[in-house]
Amino acid sequence: MTHDKFAKWLKVVIIGVIIIGITCCAYILPQMCGIFADKYPEMKSWILPWCIVIYICAIPCFVAMIVSWMIASNIEKDNSFCMANAKLFKIFSMLALGDSIFLFVALMILWVLGFNHPGLMLIELLIVFCGLAIFICTSALSYFVAKAASLQEENDLTI
Repeated sequence: MTHDKFAKWLKVVIIGVIIIGITCCAYILPQMCGIFADKYPEMKSWILPWCIVIYICAIPCFVAMIVSWMIASNIEKDNSFCMANAKLFKIFSMLALGDSIFLFVALMILWVLGFNHPGLMLIELLIVFCGLAIFICTSALSYFVAKAASLQEENDLTI
């Protein structure tokens, strides 16, 4: 697969993820909150704090899609291993770390305030762990892309 095709497929996937994210935030989450409020009226007071946490957690995800688009644009220009991509991967990793930390702190605050169920904590902590895994993978990618960029610069200077 050429870099052009790869970049185009990456952009298609990014657009798909953005559409799914907007659909979830604009339609599915409010629908689920309504169903949850009807089914469990004793937990109706949980809905607003949880919606706020989920919407705040969605912001870094959408920013990460913008960063991903920039990386795909560099790949499309056949500039995969450049310091700009290394910095973009670093930004992506920091977004994942910040989102994971925020979610963990919010989970603990909601749990202390009585707006969380202990059984759901396992699933929620799994989501935090996945965010930390994304942080580690993108940090490693940032490091390896920076190394490859420096090797490429040395190779370009060698006659």
